[in-house]
Amino acid sequence: MPSPSRTLTRALAASLTEVTTRGDGRELIGIEREWPLRPVSSPADRADLPTLQRICDTPLPAAGRPTIEPGGQIELSTQPASSVDRALDALHLDTAELGDRLRRSGLTVHDVAVDVSRHPHRILTAGRYAAMEEYFAAHGEAGTWMMCNTASTQLNISHHPDRPADRWRLAHQLGPVLVAAFANSPGLDSDGTRWESLRQAIWWSIAPTRTRPPCTVRPAAEAWLEYALAADVMLVRGDGDTAHSQLPGFSFEQWMDHGHEAGWPTADDFTYHLTTLFPPIRARGWLELRMIDALPSALLEVATLVTATALTVDAVMDSLLAGLPRTEHLWLDAARSGLAHPTLRQAATLLFDEVEGHLSVTTAVPERRAAVRRFADRFVAAGASPAQSIASDVLRTGFAPRLRPFDLPVPTLQSA
Repeated sequence: MPSPSRTLTRALAASLTEVTTRGDGRELIGIEREWPLRPVSSPADRADLPTLQRICDTPLPAAGRPTIEPGGQIELSTQPASSVDRALDALHLDTAELGDRLRRSGLTVHDVAVDVSRHPHRILTAGRYAAMEEYFAAHGEAGTWMMCNTASTQLNISHHPDRPADRWRLAHQLGPVLVAAFANSPGLDSDGTRWESLRQAIWWSIAPTRTRPPCTVRPAAEAWLEYALAADVMLVRGDGDTAHSQLPGFSFEQWMDHGHEAGWPTADDFTYHLTTLFPPIRARGWLELRMIDALPSALLEVATLVTATALTVDAVMDSLLAGLPRTEHLWLDAARSGLAHPTLRQAATLLFDEVEGHLSVTTAVPERRAAVRRFADRFVAAGASPAQSIASDVLRTGFAPRLRPFDLPVPTLQSA
């Protein structure tokens, strides 16, 4: 919570962000998978919070960590693993056990990235989530949709032990390509615009100071510091679980330089502020890749293998850095058009071609390598995404989010 006097300096903030942009020399991977849940007896309702808490409190066989999202989605996070195969095997083992628990409790999971059948509704009551919802409401309804009705596949990959800058840069180049290749949430917004990844469109419509990617021209530590200081303060924490939302337009830099009626930010406030930033790729001592839609198990394996091979096999990383077309500006195009966009299709073709020749480095399972080939043949070669195979009636049923203008600028530091 804030301090009555000024304690946080820019140098200290820089040191706190710099730590998040370097690893400890190990190559590890983790996977996070989300699902919307429905009570079997009343599908229009949300899961009961005490029931979910009981399910999540019992350890899973592979030591994965289940957590509850604001709208009652459940997220499963694997332990960091030394190989993709170990991470996937652990995910499947814990998924099976978690699924059994949910079924015994009268709940069913859905492999969808956007739940359009129910209006967004928050079941978590902690002060953080109430303040988040209030803050997002000032920007429109997309934030509540994100919190309550979306689900993603998140990959956590270590910073490169020797070349962290290259992995950081390539991850941002690949981001829109991964959105397009694995788009799995076709839908219409309230204006009737069709999206291949409605989930990504929802994220892009949220407060731009905390959901757009940082500048990748500058070194990662410098770019992440500038991004964090320029981002609006979402909430100010008080005693215990209390949190007070802050209206948009008050950056952390302003708080640090001019204070607030609640006091001055501390190092702990800045570290907490970093957890309220949601760019497509977030530095946390590793890279969180947050841009891929929730996927069924078979496609999740493909997305994990392709991404991990591209970012952890140096020969593939070098080829992609040298040969990928510029895609960093195509996030919105990826969400709207998927691989129908010619530049993204070109980039995805190169990505899969390079990855396929090195899959034996990242997986010892022949069927997993074959699945990547089948995905390339079925989707990439056709310039299509998984969204194309979802029934078109999904586009015309249920609720549609109202999205805000996408051309809003991302603020930079006042002192920059």
